[in-house]
Amino acid sequence: MVEDGHITPDQKIEAQKELENYKFYENKTQLLSPHFVFWVKDILIEKYGEDVVDGAGLKIITTLDLTIQNEVQKIVSEEIDKSEKLGISNGAAMVIDPTNGQVLAMVGSRGYNSDKTDGKFNVVTQGLRQPGSAIKPITYLMAIKKGYTAASLIMDTPVTFLSTSPGQKDYSPQNYTGKFLGPLSLRQALGNSINTTAVKTLARVGISNMLKQAFDMGLMTLEPTTENLKRFGYAVTLGGADVYMIDLASAYGAFANGGKRFDLVGILKVEDQKGRVLEEYKEVSGKQVMTPQEAFIISNILSDNSAREITFGAVNLLNITGYQVAVKTGTTNDKRDNWTIGWTPNLLVSVWVGNNDNSPMGKVASGVSGASPIWRRIMLSTTKTRNKQDFPIPDKIISLEVDKISGYLSHDGFASRQEYFIDGTQMVGTDLIHLQAKVCKDKAGLATPEDVANNNFNTKEFFKFSEDDPVSTDGKNRWQEGIDGWIAIQADKDKYFPPTDYCRTDGMVTVNFDSPSDRQTVSNNFDIKISTSSLKKINEVKLWVNG
Repeated sequence: MVEDGHITPDQKIEAQKELENYKFYENKTQLLSPHFVFWVKDILIEKYGEDVVDGAGLKIITTLDLTIQNEVQKIVSEEIDKSEKLGISNGAAMVIDPTNGQVLAMVGSRGYNSDKTDGKFNVVTQGLRQPGSAIKPITYLMAIKKGYTAASLIMDTPVTFLSTSPGQKDYSPQNYTGKFLGPLSLRQALGNSINTTAVKTLARVGISNMLKQAFDMGLMTLEPTTENLKRFGYAVTLGGADVYMIDLASAYGAFANGGKRFDLVGILKVEDQKGRVLEEYKEVSGKQVMTPQEAFIISNILSDNSAREITFGAVNLLNITGYQVAVKTGTTNDKRDNWTIGWTPNLLVSVWVGNNDNSPMGKVASGVSGASPIWRRIMLSTTKTRNKQDFPIPDKIISLEVDKISGYLSHDGFASRQEYFIDGTQMVGTDLIHLQAKVCKDKAGLATPEDVANNNFNTKEFFKFSEDDPVSTDGKNRWQEGIDGWIAIQADKDKYFPPTDYCRTDGMVTVNFDSPSDRQTVSNNFDIKISTSSLKKINEVKLWVNG
């Protein structure tokens, strides 16, 4: 500039002195919601082209709630800071209104300007991550669609699925705790996120049907293509397939909204620099991907704190006091992905934690110590901004008192509970699982008719557990083998073997005078009626009359 005559040599020296003390700052994005902004920008570029978006002076009104956005960003950053000791370096979250699909907040990483965690990468829209057990509700939804109920009995017992491909090992699903709980209702199985029962349920409903339902709900990576059907096995119900958070949020919005799914929306209105409206949001009806009754059953199960008590305890981070909130956690077996996603009828919050380089985390307990603290804080904060709502009970939903174990209508004074059913799916008739038998007092076996007549018996409770193996190709029932093996190691195993034979088989005969009865006054001519019973076949009955 001196050579060109713009400044004097003295001015050059003075400027150099000022620069010595000048502090330069990195060129960082100062947007309040950068991941959301660039997501919206990408949508607009796809519609109008980059030149128009960058240079045409567009005015864009979005769905973002800046108060919620700032709070979510704050919570994610604070909780990930606390979780670094667990080997967790990043987190993402989004908040949507499931009644219309509008995105209220989107945090794609703990910090957009963080080079340490590749903060510019938007996990919400760009991250293909495994959902772990967070995908299980879709498997159980398919079971409900096929006539199962929240009361249906599923045995949590060891099971092995034979390999159908050369070189592959047989598959034996394991539970997170390494233990098997035996008889569980579908409500308990889903609420406690039991792996074995989820895989059994998938085997019953079919992998292709589950993938079709997932794809119909908006999980685009789970399309039931020939390639996916070859690639995915029964572990897909445990989260063994990649999904995008934005798709999972859209899909589960249908559970919150009576079975209707909406494509997620970030843009309400776009105007050019002259004020002409290029596009404007209009309400749509959404796509019905399940019935209101099916959506209610799943949401009711996942909002039932007692249904998850075995795994999570009565006091847990998933229970939001004063609100009916359905929630599902998920953790991959290799500890690379950890999720919590939960909803009310007018709010859905999805949270993921992990590492962008896909390295495993440390000790993360089923979503409780990773994503759940973030999810809980966001849910507590955002529910205050919405009208409080419980899940509405649709028509054709009935509540019945059922046997606590078998799911049949309550009977014989056994422990029972209330359960919701889609009318017509409730189990009726004689309970073939939870039995009451009259047994001899002095020895094993059923009481004989004479013992019963003489009140010489005890009443005892029994269970009879059996399952068919729907995937067996060799006639061998491996599911029943697993049940029998579980029963064999129970301390009270006698109650699982109801007697089928009488305790006495000595040919004892019982004779009853049906008419006339004792002390009855009779005329000279009267009929005598006698009934007999025996443990063996009666060939002849003779009657002697004295006098």
